Amino acid sequence: MAVSSHLSDFGLALRPELYANKEILDFVRHADDAGNISHVFFPDIPDGNEPIELSMASLAVTNRVKIGSGVLRLMEHDPNILARRLQTIQFLSGNRFVLGIGAGSSGPNPGQTIERMFSLLENTRRSFTSNDLVKFPDVFVAALKPLMATKSIEHADGLLLNFCSPEYAKRLTDKLDLGKTSKNIACYIKIFFARKNEDADKLLIEEFAKYDKIPQYHKMFENDGVSDLITWAKEGLSDGSVRIPERLKRICLSNPSTAELSSLLVEFRGSGINLPCVYPYFSIGEGFGFKRQAMNLISEACRPFVRKRSK
Repeated sequence: MAVSSHLSDFGLALRPELYANKEILDFVRHADDAGNISHVFFPDIPDGNEPIELSMASLAVTNRVKIGSGVLRLMEHDPNILARRLQTIQFLSGNRFVLGIGAGSSGPNPGQTIERMFSLLENTRRSFTSNDLVKFPDVFVAALKPLMATKSIEHADGLLLNFCSPEYAKRLTDKLDLGKTSKNIACYIKIFFARKNEDADKLLIEEFAKYDKIPQYHKMFENDGVSDLITWAKEGLSDGSVRIPERLKRICLSNPSTAELSSLLVEFRGSGINLPCVYPYFSIGEGFGFKRQAMNLISEACRPFVRKRSK
């Protein structure tokens, strides 16, 4: 079940509604050619484009990277139908699909929700017909809290964290008994791009404020020591001022330089995240050329790890 991981591996998350269809295919080809990006994830946005279909189209125009859902709400899918879809995409892609899953809302009994999710995963595995050519996909499980991470790591090839600091990631990964396994611990690292720095800063604060309304993220932000800072930054927007506490820049960045992004990736790598996953956001209306510049910056920020490893 273990997945090999290297110091040169990075992930890229493409939020579907931020891109035109041709842009998505261009950027996954760009990731495939980059050499140091090993995974591309498509977040499953409610009422948005379906990540398995997005992955299918993207796998068809690439040769190397693994591409998949990041994450699929497993409770919304029939295991037998999902297994057939996974068999098809694995057959056509040479086993390069990645199944990222999550429980969605944990409800009043998180423990039961987690158990139900893994029961559905096992039912999907049983309905999947493996052979010499077709293998069940690598499975990544979305995890915010230590309990979820600890329960998930037994059933999965990797974990996918989101919107946390390197310090929070380290506390979580230190609780996992990974030993010498090569399971991947990935983390979405959100980066906000806009032509004007003020617009990029606003995007960052607004995203924090939106997620802070979600109970499980609010609790994580409290544990990470940034909940009050998010409130302070949000209040600044209401007063017409844009202010980002330095502590929030330990979690994500707005309009970073290559060196700034590279430094943050180093921090996450040192915290036990062996698959840092850059998740770019863009101001509405930004064109292809601007987005392509951002993708080039992301690729360049990841290159020092490749150079370091080749010495």
